[in-house]
Amino acid sequence: MDEERTKATEYEIKKVGDRFYPIIMDKEVGGHYEIKNPMTGGTLSYTKEEAAKKYIERARQKEREG
Repeated sequence: MDEERTKATEYEIKKVGDRFYPIIMDKEVGGHYEIKNPMTGGTLSYTKEEAAKKYIERARQKEREG
């Protein structure tokens, strides 16, 4: 089941203006989810694309580790 879930969801970066938002794409429903910032309660965003990519790398590794 986890294997099916990872195929249905994927991390991506959405650019809006000068901000980069790591998002979770849900292929089954054809939409995406923005990730909440636990520090502020708002949407997680970065001013540098590299920082958003590093967040996605950490999230993927955490997902693999279970």
